[in-house]
This record gives sequence, C-alpha cells and structure tokens, in this order.
Amino acid sequence: AEDWNASAPSPLGVANLTGRGMRREETPLSRIYAREVEAIVRELLPEAKDLELDPLVVRRGPGTKNPGYNFAPHQDYGFTADDWPLADDAFRAHFGRPDVKGLMVINFWRPVPPMREPVRRTPLAVCDPASVNVEDIVPVNVRRDSQGYTKMMDLAFDEGQRWYYYPDMTVDEVLVFKTFQHFKSQAGPELNTCFHTAFEHPAAP
Repeated sequence: AEDWNASAPSPLGVANLTGRGMRREETPLSRIYAREVEAIVRELLPEAKDLELDPLVVRRGPGTKNPGYNFAPHQDYGFTADDWPLADDAFRAHFGRPDVKGLMVINFWRPVPPMREPVRRTPLAVCDPASVNVEDIVPVNVRRDSQGYTKMMDLAFDEGQRWYYYPDMTVDEVLVFKTFQHFKSQAGPELNTCFHTAFEHPAAP
C-alpha cells in the first residue's frame, strides 16, 4: 500500500490526464511498475513508437485523495487531437510531424493493497464502443484545477449498449482499456475507446 500512496499524492487533476505540470520524480510507479506497463503496451501494440509513462497515478476510495467513485458513464477525453486537453503549440508541432500517425491513451485499472478481498461492491464497467450511438454522446467541459477546462464526454443510456465488468478482480489482475484514440488517417471522428463507470453491484455483501 505504501507504494501506491507514494505514487498518488494528489487529487485527480489535469496533470493526471495530460502529464502537463506533473512532477518528474522517481516513485515506486516509475521505478517498479512502469517496466511492467511498458511490456504490456509493447505486447498489445507492437507498432507503438513513443511511450510516455507518468510517474504518478490516481487512487480512489476511502482513505485516498479521491475518496469518492465516479458513477457517471464517461470518457476522460474528446474525439480528436483538437480535443486533447490544453493542446498547445508544442503538442501540435509534435503531432504534426510526418512520422507521427496518431495518439492513443491507455488506462490501466487495478485494485491495490491494502485490499485483501476481491472487488465486489464497486467494480469498474466498460462499454463496447461498437454498441454506442453517436447521438447518445454528450460533450462536456470540466474544470478540474487551475490549469483550465478539459473536454470530456458523458453517455446517455440506451438499451442497446453492451457493458462488461470483470467479477471479483484481485490485486494480481489489471484491466487495460483505451480512453483516447485519434489517427490522422481517420476521415472524421471515430469512437474506438471505452466509456466507463464505477457501479454498485446489487449482489455485493
């Protein structure tokens, strides 16, 4: 538990979404777990070139800097590169290079110590993007901290949506899903990422 507390010293902010303003310091995450994360990404996405792994994470739950859970289906980003939070000239110049094909953000979600039992009360659910109707997507602007607003998306309910979760996840398991993706080859906005939300399991003890 000490590793994760040291790697999550602050409430959720823009730095956690973009890396901007995040202190570049050694943490247990950067020293130990970053190598494991990079190996998983390289295995899943062998064509990926530049990886940026942040040294800090966000923890949620009682006793953390973010004691509550987000029970609203959402995406942490928008559709396109122009929606990237706080996109500045340096970002646009890098993204505009001919050797850059696109940008993707990968979320690694896992229960961590001091949990001893599997996750039962408030697991994380992810939505199959192929089951989402574009007209059900609600763009929103969220101000998280002094760095400004970020573009996100909420999701209105539709019976055709397909939601999934992994029951009884333990501290030895991790859920990997995409939260942002935009490639220059796209003809227009495409949804290839997962809306997600915590939910209260009705069968939880």
